Amino acid sequence: MHASGSLFQSMDSGREVELIAAAKEGDLAAFLNLVRHYQRPAYRVAYAMTRQERAAANLAHETFVRAWKEIRDFPEGRRFFPWLLRMARSIFAGMASPPPGESPGSNDRGFELIASFVQLRPFEQMALSLRVVERLSYEEIASLLETSMGVTVLRLSQARGLLLPHTLTTCAEVK
Repeated sequence: MHASGSLFQSMDSGREVELIAAAKEGDLAAFLNLVRHYQRPAYRVAYAMTRQERAAANLAHETFVRAWKEIRDFPEGRRFFPWLLRMARSIFAGMASPPPGESPGSNDRGFELIASFVQLRPFEQMALSLRVVERLSYEEIASLLETSMGVTVLRLSQARGLLLPHTLTTCAEVK
């Protein structure tokens, strides 16, 4: 586990650079090493965004498929996971609404909270997911999402503000 108590563990940067270079040359085995290392955190973030196992698996899968297709364009000197997160956020923003029957029922106590989370902008969903699910620090989130600390704190605060009324309602119903 990472020093901050997070679930996320970044790959050794030297090893990551080697694997990316090999993958850019078409080495599928090198790319699959990156996938193996980052598949769980990618799935956890995808699940936090979609709140559905199948949708999360599809989002994570589509993200890695697109990453393989675009690996030759991977920017020099960048880390893999932030690039992957940006790709996942983009794919998620373009996803259609889930078909009827895949959403939680209106009788579920957390439905309003989940529905509110889905209404957040993709950046807010990603930042909140990294904070709550991966338990990353603000600094780690800012680094992964390649934004300033100020922007990260602001977006997390806005997301929490939008979710707070639903959280209080859900908590009051549980008591």
